[in-house]
Amino acid sequence: MERVLIYYSLDGHTHFLAEQAQKLLGCDVYRLQLAKDYPSKGFAKYYTAGRNTVLRFPHTFKQPLPDLSRYEVVILATPIWAGRVCAPMYSYLKQAEFAHKDLYLIANCSGGDVSKCFSIIKNMKHDGHVRGEISFINPNEATFGSDSARLKAFCDAVLLNESFQ
Repeated sequence: MERVLIYYSLDGHTHFLAEQAQKLLGCDVYRLQLAKDYPSKGFAKYYTAGRNTVLRFPHTFKQPLPDLSRYEVVILATPIWAGRVCAPMYSYLKQAEFAHKDLYLIANCSGGDVSKCFSIIKNMKHDGHVRGEISFINPNEATFGSDSARLKAFCDAVLLNESFQ
């Protein structure tokens, strides 16, 4: 069964998760890269990212989106901004087709409720079947020890194409 992990990362937390998951899954990885990057620090970074997420600002990407025809399983990894799917991942979801795909969702945030993020994705993508979801709080090399077992269990479910809660 062919798998691909598609993710967006601004601060590196989602990139870290994608690297860890790729090691466990041995899957293809595709990083969404914006044609125009966000500010990298300060007030402008948070204001722009939050505004674009709340207003569902459309984004364009540097490279063509991945061809999903050869994949049966798609893993989506996104940061949560303003309690929602980040604007770049939202833009990708608006364009992507997941017909006959099993979907697994990974989210990370700085704290708070992640259910709204997962609900938005599930409501947007009726053409794919969401099999599992997992969330993390600001994962990085220094703090990941306690979360590594959770990610391994999630990835084991992906490899077996089983549900995960």
